Amino acid sequence: MILLFFALAGILIATLMNLFHGEKNRYQNIMEIRGLWLPILGLALELPFSCFPAFAAKVGWLFTISSYLCIFAFLILNRKKRIPVSLIGLGAFCNFFVIACNGWRMPVSARALSVYQNITAEAVYAKRANYFVASNGANFSFLSDILYIPVPRIGGFISIGDLLLGLGTAFFIIQILADKSAWEK
Repeated sequence: MILLFFALAGILIATLMNLFHGEKNRYQNIMEIRGLWLPILGLALELPFSCFPAFAAKVGWLFTISSYLCIFAFLILNRKKRIPVSLIGLGAFCNFFVIACNGWRMPVSARALSVYQNITAEAVYAKRANYFVASNGANFSFLSDILYIPVPRIGGFISIGDLLLGLGTAFFIIQILADKSAWEK
């Protein structure tokens, strides 16, 4: 959900930049994006974790690796957008790394989760099979979901990787939709 927030922020910022320069959004530039179906497929490969948690828990590594391969392939295809692709790539790598180092599940900080009353480790696992509460610690826990975002309907917990992914996504959208002359001034 937080990634959607960053995408919408990128659209809004590009629109404001274009309005300031007397231009319209450059929707025709969307054709410059190569392999747009790859991140969509990558996100779809995450659905079994919330829709079929018992099944996904058995082969979580398969869904996780497939999902991140889609994301990394998209980044390679769009490598000309250096800054946004670098941010997205670093964020995706951070998330993949911490997930791989913790049995193919993302740790959620027990301290961060304490802001919710009556949320147990079982409730977290029942909602998303690829998460666990790191009450006894986790490998590379500083990369796990430790940042609390207190915004209703959008908020929750994010990792440093999620933050980098979001910023990279916003910059990517801005580079696509904003008038090129806005970058040169």
